[in-house]
Amino acid sequence: MKNRIFIGVGLFVAFVILALLDIFLINFILFAIMLGLAFNESLKLYDIDFKQLYIVPLAFFCLLPFLGKGLESAFKIICLNLIVIASFLAYFKSSNLKLILPFIYPSAPIFLMFGLYQYFGINVLFWLIFTVIATDSGAYFVGKMIGERPFSPSSPNKTIEGVVGGFVLGSVLGSIFAFIFVDVGFDIALLASVLISLFGIFGDLFESYLKRLAGTKDTSNILGEHGGILDRIDGYLFGACAVYLVIA
Repeated sequence: MKNRIFIGVGLFVAFVILALLDIFLINFILFAIMLGLAFNESLKLYDIDFKQLYIVPLAFFCLLPFLGKGLESAFKIICLNLIVIASFLAYFKSSNLKLILPFIYPSAPIFLMFGLYQYFGINVLFWLIFTVIATDSGAYFVGKMIGERPFSPSSPNKTIEGVVGGFVLGSVLGSIFAFIFVDVGFDIALLASVLISLFGIFGDLFESYLKRLAGTKDTSNILGEHGGILDRIDGYLFGACAVYLVIA
């Protein structure tokens, strides 16, 4: 547990430093690395033996800075990704329809996250990540202290008490952060934070569901006790959709 907390704090401090620096090129490179690693980890979840496939989303991701800062650029890339892979499957009459799945998850939400960063700036991205971290932390510690009733068969270690505690903490802290550091009214800050926290919970649950289907505990061990990149960003991927729905 101590190592888990140490690694988690270290990752958060590193992100705070990067957010304060806010250098576009560094952030772009880090997003590209995150996309490549998360995409490769998803191949394991979907039981796809095509390791070079990550080149496709990375190639399209490199086009994003040249398409403008509008959120529509992210959606153009998402659509282009899906059209290219669907056309590939049709042309070669592939029987493996699973090949399209990693282009839906995690690729599409990662493109959306980068689009949010480009359009709204680092504060909105920090808000998203901070709210999900607060939700995860609240769920973990409340669950450890008073958790009794299981939340879902897809994630038997999570409890209803922990989920409720995490949801409340994430919603409250996220709202306060957004009201102070993001240019939105308190009503929007509250609504978006509530949805980010809720979506983040189910993003984590969806990842657990995929891992249970694949029969694996973690997507990789690149982050030690925290597992893989997908294990860390699952809540952000769903949470990004909440931000888009409310403030875009």
